[in-house]
Amino acid sequence: MFNLIKQSAFKSLQFQEFRQVVHPSLVFLQVVNRSSTMKRSVKEEIILNDQESKIRDVLVDYCNFYNSQDNGKGQLELRITGGWVRDKLLGRESNDIDIAVNHLTGEDFASQLLDYLKTHRNDLTLKSLHTIKSNPEKSKHLETCTARLFDMDIDFVNLRSEEYSKESRVPIIKFGTAEEDALRRDATLNALFYNLNHSKIEDFTGKGFDDLKNGILRTPLAPLQTFLDDPLRVLRLIRFASRFDFIVETETLESMKNPEIRSALASKISKERLDVELEKIFKSDNPIYGLKLINYTNLTDSLFGPDILIKEATKAKDTNGIQKSEAAGALLEAHLDKVNAMYPVFKTIIENNIPNESKFKQLFTNVTNNSEYQKPFWLALILFPYHSVSLNLNPKKQLEHAIKLIMRESLKAKKLDMDIVTTINKQYDTSRNVLERYFTEPESIKRSELGLYLKEFSDFSDLNILFNAFIEVSQQYHTQTASAPSPIPEDITNDSIKSLILHTADKYERLLHTIEAQSLENVHHLRPLLDGTTLSKEFKTRPGPWIKKISDEIFIWQLDNPTKDKQDCMEYVKGIIDKYI
Repeated sequence: MFNLIKQSAFKSLQFQEFRQVVHPSLVFLQVVNRSSTMKRSVKEEIILNDQESKIRDVLVDYCNFYNSQDNGKGQLELRITGGWVRDKLLGRESNDIDIAVNHLTGEDFASQLLDYLKTHRNDLTLKSLHTIKSNPEKSKHLETCTARLFDMDIDFVNLRSEEYSKESRVPIIKFGTAEEDALRRDATLNALFYNLNHSKIEDFTGKGFDDLKNGILRTPLAPLQTFLDDPLRVLRLIRFASRFDFIVETETLESMKNPEIRSALASKISKERLDVELEKIFKSDNPIYGLKLINYTNLTDSLFGPDILIKEATKAKDTNGIQKSEAAGALLEAHLDKVNAMYPVFKTIIENNIPNESKFKQLFTNVTNNSEYQKPFWLALILFPYHSVSLNLNPKKQLEHAIKLIMRESLKAKKLDMDIVTTINKQYDTSRNVLERYFTEPESIKRSELGLYLKEFSDFSDLNILFNAFIEVSQQYHTQTASAPSPIPEDITNDSIKSLILHTADKYERLLHTIEAQSLENVHHLRPLLDGTTLSKEFKTRPGPWIKKISDEIFIWQLDNPTKDKQDCMEYVKGIIDKYI
């Protein structure tokens, strides 16, 4: 009977539908079976669009011309490699064409192609022909020649093999065969080639096409050695998993957990490269799945841990900072487990149980769909355990906030992202004070208090509000995750959790209505009615620190007196000026 139910349920793409027909005790079986047998709609052949067909015809014509000559190097063959092949088989268009040449460098091939076109196809030119030099520190191990043909950028590079040393992720590069080139890649489904000369798909690993069809990520060679050679491949596989909802094959997943990988990440990979991969995970279709994989493979501490804090606090002999950093770091994995478990439920309930006209639902949609907010939103959530940690690294300077230090030194994040994430977490306790007072007794909060609170977050106050709402929910949930991650989130919804989320959403809905009613949406653009020049002339006093103090007072007065004008404001200042000059 169960098999009949299971077969029927698998016809649906909705996890919720299966929970309605299968007894709750069988839900875990559903997750495992669904995850391991989910077929993909994969094309059996690659159909080129008009633009791609034109490119192929020109390149193959040149190959035929080259092969008709006595070059002493054998027949020239061209293969499109990597993501383009994968995406085309999945029915996705791709503008990322990488072409591997079998016995010429990319630069040699492009240069000779250019000469050929001048003579035989003077109606065509290779535009923007240039060579990108190797840059091992940026994961660019080989020169690539880039050209533009039929309004599409194409990268040319030779087939190669790679040998790694234990000390470096920078390989020794040699010319290689197509099979050697395929085997050196990060995953079998990224090792598929499309042979332009023969218009056929080539699967030199023997597993790439089936893995693509079955949604499975595995390395072409032994996974542990593959990752030790280049630890960045671990994050790349996590990125592909979160982008396509692929399952990581068991041996590959277990190898990703090996302690040596964490050490290799720290010694071989630049922080900038880690930041690039993390950003792509945060912006993928399923970032929660990526975060689950990061946590499951024990990489959370390597990427977001307190090592840099402890190192700097130790140098500064800040014992208190060391203790607080260690305590916060110890909470990271459990905290991320809670985020990973609760966020899909939070998202589903908001999207399915709250009216579209809800301001909170609109805020949620706007924030989560804003590409500029995706990375700071997830980093703010991940780094929350450090929100109250500051280090005394220099007695002559202000305290250094832990999150700012981690983002600057460990993640090499952009300044804007660093400022957003640090501010949201640093101001969390102040936020809670204002918000809890508002939720308890809205009338007790002056317009100026709410305005100053919002102004602190400039134009990302919506992001801060969503952050606070989600943290409020997740802090009340306790979970332990030990099973291998699935791209389909476990449904932990019950009446208590649903009620908690809806109640929290209702509270923030009222807050947003108050903000609108008091015209505080753009409070960060508000400027004092009286500037420093006007104040100096009026009171015949040279500018100084008193201007800043008076301006702060004016700002508060303006917030509490939104209908009054400059003349009213000057009368107010005259009544308090004696305190400042």
